[in-house]
Amino acid sequence: MKKYKLTIEYDGTDFSGWQIQPKDRTVEGVLEEAFSKVLQQDIDLIGQGRTDAGVHARGQVADVLIPKDKDLEKVLLGVNGLVGDEIQVMHFEEVPEPFHSRFDAIGREYEYTITTRPMPLLRHTTWALRQPVELDILEDCAALLNGEFDFAGFSKFNEDNFTTLCDIQRSLFETEGEVIRYRIRANRFLRNMVRRLVGTMVRVAQGKMSMDDFKTALENPDAEIPTYTAPARGLVLEKVFYKK
Repeated sequence: MKKYKLTIEYDGTDFSGWQIQPKDRTVEGVLEEAFSKVLQQDIDLIGQGRTDAGVHARGQVADVLIPKDKDLEKVLLGVNGLVGDEIQVMHFEEVPEPFHSRFDAIGREYEYTITTRPMPLLRHTTWALRQPVELDILEDCAALLNGEFDFAGFSKFNEDNFTTLCDIQRSLFETEGEVIRYRIRANRFLRNMVRRLVGTMVRVAQGKMSMDDFKTALENPDAEIPTYTAPARGLVLEKVFYKK
């Protein structure tokens, strides 16, 4: 068997997230089924991490073991044909046997897209705001996030978390006309973390929450200050980083 690292793009609108579930349609489940049909044997994909229902990816990473006698380019032509336009394996490379998509990752980058009015053509990949936001306040909120913080107050509880500390290396908003993009890169992310950060920052920028409360929630996760979750559809996993 040879191990390959796959880079996968998908529209998560009609999926119940990445991770296989017993009854629901997931990205991992559809891909594994396609690989198994093409190769005529059971195949196990190992993803770098999960994405929630409705979240998209431009750079999801998974690793897979493929029989040595198979031409992976031909295998992927078959897989991409079976999974349809919602999912595509965009790139592959052979990696050493010890490689692990999740445990070898040193960073991830997400992008969240907001529009300042409903845009029908972007409705599946953006959050359309119905009320105005102060862009300078969004930028101030984002600037506060650079560094290491305990994000327990901005995440959904997960008993598998060995720590809720995350080191943010990049956090900024970029505006182009009626489109606002938030980019965030960190060594790791907690479940719902990016969406809760975005939702809460928007609340602050709409005057529905004070900057002091946002700072307190960031600095003291036990403060029990309510946070707000942005819709899944605006979130895209952009890239996963590994040591060279």
